[in-house]
Amino acid sequence: MTDDLHKAAFLPDLLVAALNRHPDRPAVYLGDQVLTGREVAAQMSCYAQAYAEQGLEPGSPVSLLSPNRPEVLFALGANMVTGCRGGALHPLGSLDDHAYVINDAEIETLVFDPSFGERARQLQERCPKLTRLLSLGPCEVGDDLLALAAKFEPRPLVAPNVDAEAVASLAYTGGTTGKPKGVMGTYRSGATMTMIQMAEWEWPEDTRFLICTPLSHAGAAFFIPTLLTGGAIVVLPHFEPGLVLETIEKYKITATMIVPTMLYVLLDSPKLDQTDVSSLQTVYYGAAACSPTRLQEAIRRLGPIFFQYYGQAECPMAITSLKKEDHDVDDLDRLATCGRPTPWVKVRLLDDDLNEVPRGEPGEICVQGPLVMAG
Repeated sequence: MTDDLHKAAFLPDLLVAALNRHPDRPAVYLGDQVLTGREVAAQMSCYAQAYAEQGLEPGSPVSLLSPNRPEVLFALGANMVTGCRGGALHPLGSLDDHAYVINDAEIETLVFDPSFGERARQLQERCPKLTRLLSLGPCEVGDDLLALAAKFEPRPLVAPNVDAEAVASLAYTGGTTGKPKGVMGTYRSGATMTMIQMAEWEWPEDTRFLICTPLSHAGAAFFIPTLLTGGAIVVLPHFEPGLVLETIEKYKITATMIVPTMLYVLLDSPKLDQTDVSSLQTVYYGAAACSPTRLQEAIRRLGPIFFQYYGQAECPMAITSLKKEDHDVDDLDRLATCGRPTPWVKVRLLDDDLNEVPRGEPGEICVQGPLVMAG
């Protein structure tokens, strides 16, 4: 009883709570489809039941390979409520890259878009432990997950009973040398990230969040916070500047997430000055250092709407933040920084002997706290 009494809420719990909080509001816009929270939860339930029929259970290692489409969210949700150990494959990755990750992570199940059918077949040939292929639609390879899910009636979503230190995901990061390393993301780390996002990040009152990066990667990290605020996500299949600007105007987008190179492309687009983007209240940016002069240009053209987050695969997305008010448009040195440490982690710059370096001296960013990976 004591363990149940003090059990923390992890990402699966937060997903269930978010979908139940506003069941009749639009939750996802993708192409011509508009899905409410209730409809998203129903689809996730059917996918999870199909998973169970296929023998997936807490800890089952599953990879996902697909461009953005609604079914990616349903599969991600099924992963979470089943308690699978997730691991996304980037749609632009090579066969060798994908095979390395699947073998290293000992992936047993691959959920894939039918356009990757031949890739899935090749991976199964090269990866001895990959025994189950589930296609997001009819395909000559594997089983049709959509057809399997369609056999079931929706049930209320229930979060799995998992341990805080259990590995929820393996994210592969290249670093600077050797093969990519699998970062063990725990349920504790994922819950901490979302808690920091909710408490520290600056959300619009009415969140209409545009996602134009892969849902299977960082894009999905904004799904639960958006739903918890009562908002909806608008998903594009890919990043294309004209389409992004058109979508901002059409849906009156209030928030989005981009990487610096995407910002530069938008600033250089002749359509920017011809499009009404005045609805934007928060533009989250991260994943790489941003040019201070281009950021200065963006603030002067679009207003004080920029919020920077800094993290690593080993300590996701929320080590530091540079809030809107901290973006001093007249101070390029300030715009070159990654902000202040979030209160939930301890951050220090240390030398090779693990001593804190004097102010102004270079050092290695070292982080301590519940956001940090296992291992």
